[in-house]
Amino acid sequence: MNSDNGVKKQVITGRRSEQTKQQEVFDLAIIVVSYNTVFHLRRCLVSLKKNPLSLGNPVVVVVDNASTDGSPQMVRKKFPWVYLIENKSNLGFARGCNIGIRSVKARYYLLLNSDAATMGNALDVMVSFMDANPDIGASGGLILTEDGKTQPSTLVYPNYFNLLFSRASLLSKIPVFRWKMQELRKVPDEITDVPALAGGFLILRNEALQEIGLLDERFFIYLEDIDICRRLQKAGWRVVFNPNARILHSWGASSAKRRAQSFWWHHMSMFKYFQKHYPYLLPINLLLGFGLITHYSLWWLTNTITGWKSYRNNHSKDSPKS
Repeated sequence: MNSDNGVKKQVITGRRSEQTKQQEVFDLAIIVVSYNTVFHLRRCLVSLKKNPLSLGNPVVVVVDNASTDGSPQMVRKKFPWVYLIENKSNLGFARGCNIGIRSVKARYYLLLNSDAATMGNALDVMVSFMDANPDIGASGGLILTEDGKTQPSTLVYPNYFNLLFSRASLLSKIPVFRWKMQELRKVPDEITDVPALAGGFLILRNEALQEIGLLDERFFIYLEDIDICRRLQKAGWRVVFNPNARILHSWGASSAKRRAQSFWWHHMSMFKYFQKHYPYLLPINLLLGFGLITHYSLWWLTNTITGWKSYRNNHSKDSPKS
């Protein structure tokens, strides 16, 4: 990468030189896109050091999207074996992943959230599984939350109907809608072919990427994972969930800090997804776009009123009594 692309690349001196890195073909390249998650990023890199790939030659690439919390400095100081790429601005998740993928040559690329931590032999499980099944283009594993619950990581293709039952829908507070949402997001108990997998723990075969291309950068964040899984399956590659590989995930460590903006990006990515995959249904997509904007506005208004009431109640409790 160079400054003409708006990217400043910095490689940390380690066991491999820059020239060696460009020429070497790794068995697994772990791509971690980071944005102001210094605490979780440290935990992620510690887990990769503690639970390394033993079945081949790995490399870890951290792509930092202009963090201001000291993340790049922490990586340089604490993890000199990591290849660090520093972007001049927040380029989003999809583009950040693509920058990381293009920076090294590997048989497999693992997209791993910065707020995740690998558990046990997860990397060995994923690589050996891909090696044993050459028709699989993408695979993902079991994602556990901090309290040990299973996070939905198997996804369905959005359509004009099941949008009503998405986790982001305000209707999910209604029992019948919440039940349907949970059914759609139910995680299998065994190795299963699925429509799509969450991008926070997703291993991709280089051969498949060479055929279909990298992540679609029109999606700043969200939906890029479903999109690439859909493209893989359309090209004849399998997308498979393997619960034998596990990670721990602190859900939304980065997005929670900019909740309103992240929610807006989710809605815009959803609209772009329908425009891309259903381009001939423009009138319906325009109505969908109006509905998404309305939904976001209602969410924003509800949260603003709730936040204002909470602030007023707390403030009144703290005020001195006359």
